[in-house]
Amino acid sequence: MEENKNTEEESKKPKVAIVSLTSCEGCQFALLDLGEKFLEFAVQVELADFRLIEDEEDDGRMIDLALVEGNPVTEDNRKTLESLRARSKLLVALGNCAAMGGVPEIKNYHEGINTIKHVYKYVQGINNPEIREIDNFVKVDFTFPGCPINAEEFLKYIPFLLKGEVPTIPDAPVCVECKAAGNRCLLLDKKPCFGPMIQGGCNAVCPTSRMTCQGCRGLRPKGNIKAMRATLKNMISDHEFENIAEIFGLRDDIEAREKESK
Repeated sequence: MEENKNTEEESKKPKVAIVSLTSCEGCQFALLDLGEKFLEFAVQVELADFRLIEDEEDDGRMIDLALVEGNPVTEDNRKTLESLRARSKLLVALGNCAAMGGVPEIKNYHEGINTIKHVYKYVQGINNPEIREIDNFVKVDFTFPGCPINAEEFLKYIPFLLKGEVPTIPDAPVCVECKAAGNRCLLLDKKPCFGPMIQGGCNAVCPTSRMTCQGCRGLRPKGNIKAMRATLKNMISDHEFENIAEIFGLRDDIEAREKESK
């Protein structure tokens, strides 16, 4: 009787899958770093998949929420992603790699598939596709931005997603949090910080450490790229601007936004 009761209670919980494609899994470790707060989340749901804390195979059932980290680099990655989309009510990009291509996308801007020659002596038979964000393959309902994600931000928005609702991250630059932290603006010291055009929510962790924002959380909906370029004109060259924008896959989004504004 007790076993049946437990099974019934478990079936009422939202079914959640936290899935890795090709990634460093840093965003998932950010969740584990929450400690007890993550455990409190975990008991509220039925974890259909999360390989960092369990080794049971996903049984392929319908799920309420899929959280996907990484790039769909391999054919198996792509099949996993498409399968998740087909059986999930909501699918969420977990972090910069899934949402923007991340550091792996740097190769797209340079030698592309030829980059592999710098890694392997013999390249025959090695699959080396272009890096593409998961929304090139499936519909993405929401994104937890960042490299890695802000775990506290995860706790803020996950209750909405578990209820089947898609939250909206406020359109505010990194600068708002930077100023709230009492930091001196890096731009005043002629350091090329992208903070004004980048989506806030990271608690300005990089500028607080006196490191310039390089845009891992992506462009704000109203981010002014033209003004950002003009501000940095006397600090860095256009080439250096593009190099910074390549680090987290921001360059594609900048080019697309600028094309739309013409």
